[in-house]
Amino acid sequence: MKVIRERNEVLKRLEEAGAAGIPILCPNAETPDEMEGILLGAQRHAVGWKIPRIAVGIGVTASYPDHPQLGRLAMGDGRDACVLDHAARTWMGWLEVYSDREGFFDRVEVIPFLDHGWAPLAADLELMNASWFQEAMGIIMFDASLHDFDENARLTKEYVSRAGGNVVVEACPDKVFELAEIKRKNLGEADLLSDPRRVGQFVERTGVDLVVPNLGTEHRTASDVPLEYRRDIAREVSKLVGPIQALHGTSSLGDRLETVGSDGVCKVNFYTAMARSASMQVKAAWDQVPAGQPLPISLACGSSVHASRRGIFAAKTQSMLELLGATR
Repeated sequence: MKVIRERNEVLKRLEEAGAAGIPILCPNAETPDEMEGILLGAQRHAVGWKIPRIAVGIGVTASYPDHPQLGRLAMGDGRDACVLDHAARTWMGWLEVYSDREGFFDRVEVIPFLDHGWAPLAADLELMNASWFQEAMGIIMFDASLHDFDENARLTKEYVSRAGGNVVVEACPDKVFELAEIKRKNLGEADLLSDPRRVGQFVERTGVDLVVPNLGTEHRTASDVPLEYRRDIAREVSKLVGPIQALHGTSSLGDRLETVGSDGVCKVNFYTAMARSASMQVKAAWDQVPAGQPLPISLACGSSVHASRRGIFAAKTQSMLELLGATR
């Protein structure tokens, strides 16, 4: 396994993905079993399709309120900068271990990335500003979407000025409204969708390398109505800024993902469906044990859980790569 983190090399992979219409699959991985599953799935896919190399992203959030992955892994308060830094180094250490295992994942290139680096939190901001972290990551998502457009653009531009020479920067142009504000302003799903012109303005004002528009997926959805991926918006954005879109909230899109590469999406984030399926696999095995009986050690031990979850992550990675068209 080769780790790709140098800015120009990462940009090259993203440009190749955009030009080919085959987005880079970028799942999150909180733990070693999830990392192994992604790597195993990518390796099997590459061998099966006789592909000499395949690039995938492996990412993690820090203290992002919706899903603080490093925050939960931290041995202490995940919002404390020193504790969060330690958790980030631990996570990166896990990933580095696999790069030393010659022959296991020799066809896989991995781009480490920070997902939803939450700009309003001091600990996340300190981590994103750390030189070691910028050098270790291939992509950092600077997420200032809590703010209105102008403040978001200002903060994002400042971060690009500080870090853009070291790492690929991803950002979100749209404000994420709190549920109370959504109800107070009577906003619907249509009100939260990205305006392609605003997305273009955001990219021009900030200089970001990747942009995350709201295309109607479950990413930051405001209701439980059936989701509709808006490829018309994606195509309009692509006309303005090129194929530099990162698609979040893809777990529910299913076969509709087959078209996103041709719509200007070069990076596809993925996690929820993998995590839920892996947990259901473990639960299904435990449910076979009669009520009142203790779990046998073969099912209760960590290695059983690890292997079970790894298998699901591997299978999901393979199926997603095929769905996205990564067969050449």
